[in-house]
Amino acid sequence: MKKLIFVLCAVFALAAVTAFAESAPEKVVLWEHTAKETDADGNEIEQLVKVTLETKAPVEISPIDTVDVSDGFFAKISREGVAPVVVAISPADYGAHANLNNATEEQLQMLIDRIAEQFEEGSYNSGVTKTESGNVYVYAGDSTTRSILQVYEDTLLELIQFHDDFADLTAEDQAFAVEVLQGIWME
Repeated sequence: MKKLIFVLCAVFALAAVTAFAESAPEKVVLWEHTAKETDADGNEIEQLVKVTLETKAPVEISPIDTVDVSDGFFAKISREGVAPVVVAISPADYGAHANLNNATEEQLQMLIDRIAEQFEEGSYNSGVTKTESGNVYVYAGDSTTRSILQVYEDTLLELIQFHDDFADLTAEDQAFAVEVLQGIWME
């Protein structure tokens, strides 16, 4: 009887671990770089910045090697049934602790104008908003393409989303882009 109880407990424990593993978010390191800044005494300080992606469901990450990004990361993040997100990550060169949370309205508008250049005048929507964790990002897009830009810890993060055939983006597509943005962590 004790063996049977032990075996049943082991089976239930294994089932619980398996269920947790299947529901646990996936976390993968996308890119690492060293941010450099100079302190008040003129000493150069280096800080390792690690960029990870944590998603609610599995995704496919395909690095794009055809783009010359000498010090950065460029990849397509895909999930079946939604438009993929192209992610570009690189040093921002604004200072080791630069982020959009400290940007002025003028600076934010300048970034929106920069990413909106790819859209026909009057055909896009744009704005400034925050992730669930409170980090500011800017976006611009039309019915077929959406660009999101964020700067955090001197790292520039840009997401561009579109279908291969440039079909209109759906609410599910845009939710996936926001999930990717909110799942990218810089440590």
